[in-house]
Amino acid sequence: MQITGRTVFIPGSTSGIGLALALALHERGNTVVLGGRRRELLDVLVAMAGIMRVEDWHTPEGFLASAEQVVTTNLLGPIRLIGALVEHLRGRPVASVVTVSSGLAFVPLAATPSYNATKAAVHMLTESLRLQLADTTVELLEIVPPSVATELLPGQQDSPIAMPLDDFVAEVLTLLEAPTLGGEVLVERVLPLRRAEARGEYADVVARLNAADPH
Repeated sequence: MQITGRTVFIPGSTSGIGLALALALHERGNTVVLGGRRRELLDVLVAMAGIMRVEDWHTPEGFLASAEQVVTTNLLGPIRLIGALVEHLRGRPVASVVTVSSGLAFVPLAATPSYNATKAAVHMLTESLRLQLADTTVELLEIVPPSVATELLPGQQDSPIAMPLDDFVAEVLTLLEAPTLGGEVLVERVLPLRRAEARGEYADVVARLNAADPH
């Protein structure tokens, strides 16, 4: 993916990965739109917005309102953004849609069921759109973060198991520039989650992940 000299729209970029990625792309000579009014200039959409909530599914009071908010933000949000911009992007000579899923799309964290589910849905949505839009100029890429030191959950920015934010963004940009890049942008730290099932390590990785979870 070309990551210089482009116009990039990143909703959800007031903090965390979105903000760090916006700053890094701006430094690379891109025009980065954090809240766009002139959509005719856009040729890259990065669907960054997302929330993560700890939920207790033993009773509806412990999860229902939270789950609805997570689904609206994490799944309907990207769907609505892509729906608003796909016709325009199809008319560009080169265009990209970048979604953001999670390592938790592939290995679940018990404390965050709705988040896990929405990120799994984002993964499959991206896979499906990549097939459907293969006859257009629009490329579909999926960033798959591990735990990153942001404020996605309280205290996560100080977690010893979270990847430093600057390191994550730097590795993502390197992967985006790689000429052999496939559809998924996988930093080294997320590979144990992404490859767990294929390697026959799913049960062990699930157990280790949830044993390390402070929630």
